[in-house]
Amino acid sequence: MTLNKPLLDIDQLYRDYKPLLASIAYRMLGSMSEAEDAVQDVFVAVSKLGGDRMIEHPKAYLVKMITNRALNMMKAAPRKRESYPGQWLPEPVIELDAAKQEQPQEHLLRREQLGYAMLVLLQTCTPQERAVFVLRESLGYDYADIAAILDKTEAACRKIFSRAAEKIGRRPRPEDEAALDASMDRFVQAFAQAIDTGRFEPFIHLLTDHAVMLSDGGGIVRSALNPIKGRERIAAFFAGIAGKGSLAGQLRRVRISGQQGLLLLREGQPPFAFVLEPDEQFGTIRAVYLVSNPEKLTRIKDYERA
Repeated sequence: MTLNKPLLDIDQLYRDYKPLLASIAYRMLGSMSEAEDAVQDVFVAVSKLGGDRMIEHPKAYLVKMITNRALNMMKAAPRKRESYPGQWLPEPVIELDAAKQEQPQEHLLRREQLGYAMLVLLQTCTPQERAVFVLRESLGYDYADIAAILDKTEAACRKIFSRAAEKIGRRPRPEDEAALDASMDRFVQAFAQAIDTGRFEPFIHLLTDHAVMLSDGGGIVRSALNPIKGRERIAAFFAGIAGKGSLAGQLRRVRISGQQGLLLLREGQPPFAFVLEPDEQFGTIRAVYLVSNPEKLTRIKDYERA
């Protein structure tokens, strides 16, 4: 990158590119708070370039900076995860009501159509695999651009993407969008009805035989420390927490990191965020994700005031 012209306005760069950079970092890190820290670090570094210089290709330059910053941050992630109590799930980005104004990064996450379930699957990938997958699948970068960002060859980036895609499995295609939305609408409606009525049998029948449930309370809210596997055990889990009154509250249908989900606002208690992952044919549910760690649900004050 050449830097030989008057510097662009930093505030304008921030307004133009912060949503994109935050989205890339969030996809890689699984945490919007960490993503925003990464973006801040990038712009602090850019501000130190000098007042008489300019970034000739600002988007490419900033995307490379945020990708490398996120990769560096991920080096510390395994140590943090080892000491994390129970299951670690990505921080959910919960969109505002349709009547309210979307934040730019929320709009971008929705437009990408890589939802929360994909964020969970991305955690099975190495940092390099995650970076290549996000740039290619989520943002549509070609391999030449990805190679320039990561300082690798195009052939190496293709191999890295292939490994990531194999771990993640089949992804929804653009032509699948209508069918996926219809299935998710049906699943979320059934789950909402189960929570409202306390009758979980119809919802449980929508689960695959080998469905799994992961819950993240962060050691703050009581949750299952290990994955809950199979219909019967998932049914028993919901029967247990419903019997204790833990599912009492105000239920909202929301979009969570780009896909349909449910937010349960509980009086005097931390909220619950639920996301469902469909099978590859969108006919049944193969995973249920529950985030109750209040440190990952700090962005829902607008709902609590509504």
